[in-house]
This record gives sequence, C-alpha cells and structure tokens, in this order.
Amino acid sequence: MPNTNVPQGQNVEQAGHGGGNHPFHVIVRTLAGHQVRETVKPDDKVADLTRKAVKYFVNKGELVDGEYALTLPRGGEGELDPTSTLQHAGVREDNVLVLINRKPQVDG
Repeated sequence: MPNTNVPQGQNVEQAGHGGGNHPFHVIVRTLAGHQVRETVKPDDKVADLTRKAVKYFVNKGELVDGEYALTLPRGGEGELDPTSTLQHAGVREDNVLVLINRKPQVDG
C-alpha cells in the first residue's frame, strides 16, 4: 500500500491541505507590525498573495510600494518561492507570514 505522507491525527482540511482546495486563513504582517488576515486556498501562488498584501498595505499608507517577498518565520528558510503554491511552500491555517523588502532601502 503506498505511503501518502499525510500526518496522522491531524485535520488536514483545517491545516489548509488535502481534501480539495478548501479556503483557510493566514495573517500577513509587515516588519513595522501592521497585519491583515487573508483567506487563501492551498493552490494559490505565493506571488499572488504577496501582490495582494502589498497592495493592501500600500493603499492604507502602511508600506511604500516596492519589491517584496513573503517569509514564513516558523520555517526558517527565508523567502518563499513566489512560483510555489501555498501548499507546497508549507503554509497552513493561521500561519503568520512576513513581508520583507527584497531591495535594500536607501535613505535620501
């Protein structure tokens, strides 16, 4: 019988994985501490969530427009691959993702 590598005893739908493409919630934060709760699906792309969050924070005046990446601090691996789906990046229900600026800021 094949091993499906699904964790035992965990509600995979609640974790934002398996069982189809069920929506789940994550929190996206800026380094300044601003945050927004987003509803996402496991097959959403990291780049799409990044763009959506940046647009939200820029429109609220809480972030300057620029090139940003999402990180998953609990993963400890730095930037998430923007071409990856949230599921493949290891993003789960109620994770906190942090936006970081991809280019150094220069004081003017």
